[in-house]
Amino acid sequence: MEEKSILKTLSFLNKPFTPGDVIFFIKENKINLKVSSDEFLNVLFSHSLKNQEAEHGEGFWTDHWTYNLDLLENYLDVYPEKLKEIIFEKRVFTFYDNTEIVKPRKEKYMLKEGSVRQLHSVMPCNAKREMMRKRITQPHIVRTQYGQGVVYQTTLINKLLCLLVNKLASLDPFGLGIEMEADKPNWFDALNGLPALFGSSLNETFELKRLIILIKETMQKCAVEKIYITEEIYNFLIDLGKLIQDYLTGNSHDKDYKYWDKSYSLKEDYRQKTRLGLDGEELEMPVEQLIIILDNVLKKIDQEIDKAQDKKRNIYYAYFINEVKEYLPLEASFVKPTKFNQIKLPFFLEPQVHALRLTDNINRAKILYEAIKKSNLYDKKLKMYKSTTSLKSMPEEIGRCRIFTPGWLEHESVWLHMEYKYLLEILKRGLYQEFYEDFKNALIPFQNPERYGRSILENSSFIVSSVFPDKTLHGNGFVARLSGSTAEFLQIWLIMNVGTKPFFLNAQNELNLKFSPILAGWLFAQKDKTYGFNFLGKIRVTYHNPRRKDTFGKNAVRPKKIVFNDKNGNPIEILQDTIPSPYAEQIRSRQINRIDMYLE
Repeated sequence: MEEKSILKTLSFLNKPFTPGDVIFFIKENKINLKVSSDEFLNVLFSHSLKNQEAEHGEGFWTDHWTYNLDLLENYLDVYPEKLKEIIFEKRVFTFYDNTEIVKPRKEKYMLKEGSVRQLHSVMPCNAKREMMRKRITQPHIVRTQYGQGVVYQTTLINKLLCLLVNKLASLDPFGLGIEMEADKPNWFDALNGLPALFGSSLNETFELKRLIILIKETMQKCAVEKIYITEEIYNFLIDLGKLIQDYLTGNSHDKDYKYWDKSYSLKEDYRQKTRLGLDGEELEMPVEQLIIILDNVLKKIDQEIDKAQDKKRNIYYAYFINEVKEYLPLEASFVKPTKFNQIKLPFFLEPQVHALRLTDNINRAKILYEAIKKSNLYDKKLKMYKSTTSLKSMPEEIGRCRIFTPGWLEHESVWLHMEYKYLLEILKRGLYQEFYEDFKNALIPFQNPERYGRSILENSSFIVSSVFPDKTLHGNGFVARLSGSTAEFLQIWLIMNVGTKPFFLNAQNELNLKFSPILAGWLFAQKDKTYGFNFLGKIRVTYHNPRRKDTFGKNAVRPKKIVFNDKNGNPIEILQDTIPSPYAEQIRSRQINRIDMYLE
């Protein structure tokens, strides 16, 4: 790069930029990098400061935090040796500083046309906006000294505990679901009226349990003896722990309401205290003490989840209206609820997905799978899974999904994103026969193009189900979609090809790699009896299966011989299904180009 180009580029990079901005700038100015764009960006990012920016739209969704758990698990599946470092040791994690805050209950629970509603729950914080305007760099990152100090950096376990306490203090007045307290529902945004009805969701309660288990298991696996927690989060956690202990030992008829009221008050106090930032002090907590609290939390959560199951049908309810029955008047038209009535919405596919995710027993998973197949969530004509059963019994106030004709859009149609999530969990739980029974019926590449109504090479947002009045549209896909279902399909594809958790540490803490494909025999080519795919984006892996047998089940074939050339070009032959160190590291770093596996 010429000196003139270097100075021009440095001037450009002195201001905030995105990767796309950089590439466009280089092409527009005809700058010769002499390396690939990817190589240049890798070096550039290693010397850059990440600046987190976002423009607030409206409200806060109840489920966005759960995707962090997915990302963490995916990372550890490839880098299992990083577990202790990433969760307990690295102090590089920050908190995003929002300009919008959630109002306290006394400012959002109001009388409207004779009914109590939760309205306009989010408002701008002018003091915070003014504080951010004065910051020279990273305006949206939380500071110490309640906004006046330096950027607060901490560990991931600290952030996970911050999530834990806030969600634990967001259970509805009956303890079943996480409240939609900030104007928005979860991914099923067609329930856009439910937050006003004090709506809550069991789906995020399942994810709260998943978070608790993750924290507990990582502490035990890493043999951590103590952790350091932000002072405000520490006090919040201790107080919640006492409330849960009281809940578990109490027997009053209104203990769910009391827990809701007191835990919400703790959350409001925490929000007020941390509105502009954190003090920055961290307090030590012995892991033994934290595990006692987590065990009690799990007991409570399991009790609540059990209450949300329809024992007759063996499937779970997803969403709830928490109707205010009695209240005390406050200033203006605001009120304080003193008694609620809970109304269960009809069945959704979503909680069944979360239930499967937390089921470690294949027999229980099979019971749930069979229950879903017998329910109205299963479209017997299309042999697909609908996102909801009929919502006709619900008031239109729950959201726009209620006004759609059954079988169309978010009302009783096959919502591809959620159906693929369901298929993914069936696969993860080891229900391989059941997975392949649904495989050709549900996946878009196997649809009849005439019925699907578009190219089978593209996904749709939804497929018209067989309850729709116009039979000619049954099975038609509408609204081309690249996100959501595509991401789930890639995860399905990966597990089919390599199994779950291919990288692992042996007893000597050495990195190993084990390919455990879950492939039906018919997927292997008829001519040469092989199946190939690219692992980690560029390593060609070929399975040789002379008898085209399934790689799962009673008569499964497994990798018995693995052949490849190491990073120096030396031929390597391994007579087992596991690749040991150092070759596992070479594969992970993409220093090996091709692997052949012979199945017997």
